[in-house]
Amino acid sequence: MKEKFRQFIEEVQRIRRGIQNLRFFKLAYLGRFFKAFSRKEKLAVLLLIAIFVADLAVLAGRYYVSHTVPVAAFGSDYTEGEVGTPRFINPLLAQTQTDKDLTTLVYAGLYKLDGNAQLIPDLADGLPQISPDQKDYTIKLKPNLKWSDGTALTADDVIFTIDTLQNPDYKSPERKLWLNVTADKVNDLTVSIKNKIVAAPFLANLTLGILPKHLWANITPDQFLLTKLNLQPVGSGPYFAKEIDNSAGGSLQSITFESYSNYWQSKPYIDHIKINFYGSYQDALLALHSKEIQGFGFVPFDQKIFVDPKTSLQIQKLPVFEYQALFFNLDKSHNILGDPAVRQALAQSTDRGQIVDQVYAGLALPAYGPIMPGQLGYNPDIEKINAFNLDSAKQILDQAGWTADPQTGMRTKNKTPLQFSITTTDFSLNQKTAELLRDQWKKIGADVAVNIVPTADLESKYIRPRNFDSLLFAVNPNLDPDPFVFWHSSQAKDPGLNIAQYKNAAADKLISDAHNTFDSKERTADYQQFQTIVANDVPAIFLDQSMFVYEMTPEVKGIQLGTLANPENRFYDIVHWYIQTKRVFK
Repeated sequence: MKEKFRQFIEEVQRIRRGIQNLRFFKLAYLGRFFKAFSRKEKLAVLLLIAIFVADLAVLAGRYYVSHTVPVAAFGSDYTEGEVGTPRFINPLLAQTQTDKDLTTLVYAGLYKLDGNAQLIPDLADGLPQISPDQKDYTIKLKPNLKWSDGTALTADDVIFTIDTLQNPDYKSPERKLWLNVTADKVNDLTVSIKNKIVAAPFLANLTLGILPKHLWANITPDQFLLTKLNLQPVGSGPYFAKEIDNSAGGSLQSITFESYSNYWQSKPYIDHIKINFYGSYQDALLALHSKEIQGFGFVPFDQKIFVDPKTSLQIQKLPVFEYQALFFNLDKSHNILGDPAVRQALAQSTDRGQIVDQVYAGLALPAYGPIMPGQLGYNPDIEKINAFNLDSAKQILDQAGWTADPQTGMRTKNKTPLQFSITTTDFSLNQKTAELLRDQWKKIGADVAVNIVPTADLESKYIRPRNFDSLLFAVNPNLDPDPFVFWHSSQAKDPGLNIAQYKNAAADKLISDAHNTFDSKERTADYQQFQTIVANDVPAIFLDQSMFVYEMTPEVKGIQLGTLANPENRFYDIVHWYIQTKRVFK
């Protein structure tokens, strides 16, 4: 044994010398080293070496993990579901939510809205330079912009887009927003836009996607709606249409979009985004839960849509600039709703929390006015005006001479019953909301009838002729909070959208003053005063604000969203979404 130990020491010394001078080291030394041991001793040594190597690997792994962080990496595909099929992936024609979503993936505008619905540059190289009279905007483009087919994007494309949408022959729904505007080319990277009036809300229109002139210039008005470019678009946004998949019957099943490597912000991390099209929300949700798709978003306007609280999906609930309100007809002859005390009592007996919970299953927010949280000038103090208080509501009616019948509890004044109707559509959630309001107001002695009408008849038979006592209706304001079209007295008659026919000189002045300045502090002050006036006058009871519910599998990361001006705005920063990761040293 002593002899073997001596041989072991000698072999170790030889190996040490070999390590010190590798050019003299011979693999044969290892053979002689192992010959000095028995089979069991060899196994023991090998086991010790294996343990040492494993420990070394664990230590190395721990060191690597503790000194590195996971970061986004390029690669992977993402599939999302949409309800309905697209017709116009075209910023001048897109009207359905599906069209708007896909248009946002493909087309970039001069500006876009960030995750908090604030205007930021997209193709533009900075915010507009506004002239002293606040009517002219000079906009510079970023250098070296290209369309997804490699053609340079210049000021000519911007001018062409504006000229096209202003031409009535092309039937763009966006035309009415650009009627007072002319656009001129200053140079290849600079555009001058002149407005005939001072209109701060106009800046939100500059998020419109830009069309490539070299492809669309020869499309005549009669072909504008029919060209294949509406489903095979070429844009300058983060993705371009790569592949269209139709069923055996010819119906559109999906479109695959490929990341655009020359997008100014950077190439998106996710290589491909595939959009599958479904006939109903239920089909899309089933596809999500069966892992056919990885994401699906919706505004919960169908009572059969539920969010499973036990799901493993990541769920984002994002406020959207859309509200539902009950509008009072303030101009109807002998209308008891013309009594401010009645409107105030109705407002204070409205339980918004019950509506949010029972109608929308918690997937909405209470609303208190025509400007919502996250919009310029929101006034949080209006939430305290006419807060839910049944006792206060009853007291207001008592003091105004509305007497409650001791038997029925219903109120009258000078033999006139406190009686009116709510008109709304046959849409299930509207009907349920109206019935809930009827039940809530019965508690203060109001006799309310619910008048359900076909959705197709609402505009022509009720809104335009103002044929209602009160109207339950959802409103999608512009991206800018400008309340002019809905609340200025000049818009009280058809075709204006002031459907309550609200008239208040002080409110009109505040609306006009805010409309005619770009000073955000002045606009904020004006809008906050305007909201206070509306809350006290109660021309409408604001009920709830919509939410966009975005369900997605947990491997999708990098999504930074807060408040959405509209659902398609969720893609504003899609270049930073990722699935694939890699580790880098800190």
